[in-house]
Amino acid sequence: MKIRPLKRGLDLREDLGWIAGVLGALLLLNAGFYLLLNRPRLRALEELQSGGNEVRRALKLQSERCETMRDLVRRYDEETERLADFYAHRLGTQAERMTSIQKEIRAIAEEFRIDPEAVDFTTEAMQGTGLTRFQISFPLTGGYPNLRQFISRVEKSDHLLIVDEVQLTGAKEGGAMLSLTIRISTYFRPPEGEVQPPPRRA
Repeated sequence: MKIRPLKRGLDLREDLGWIAGVLGALLLLNAGFYLLLNRPRLRALEELQSGGNEVRRALKLQSERCETMRDLVRRYDEETERLADFYAHRLGTQAERMTSIQKEIRAIAEEFRIDPEAVDFTTEAMQGTGLTRFQISFPLTGGYPNLRQFISRVEKSDHLLIVDEVQLTGAKEGGAMLSLTIRISTYFRPPEGEVQPPPRRA
């Protein structure tokens, strides 16, 4: 009967070089696997994330632009509505408003003791607008309080009266009493069919 020799065990001192070689080969294999497979995938993932960030920024910018456009459209609609209402209810035609304006002018003249015959009226077509300006000139004598009261009275009118000019024509009593010419205006739109107010958006 033959006696079989026992297998030699692992001796770290003798097999250290072999073990180091195996570990080195495994490390090289792992590094190669990383370089060949994982790194391109990671790079592609980074590029995908970067592209996603660009898309998100572009979408955010586009969303902000759309919101700005919606706000501009809303404001345009509101201003168009206000302008249409102004044309229809505040401006009016000369035939619609002239009588009531003249009555109010006479009332203002009587209130401030102005001779109605001294009030001058002129009309002027405003080129390029289709509007007619109706201007009234008042001679007014009094002090600054009287002037303030007159302007306040005009500004409270429902007929859209605008103070165009206050002209000093003379002074008495050391400037306490002033002689003034005050010009105020209002505007008429043309009759229906001649010039229409701006159209409303659908």
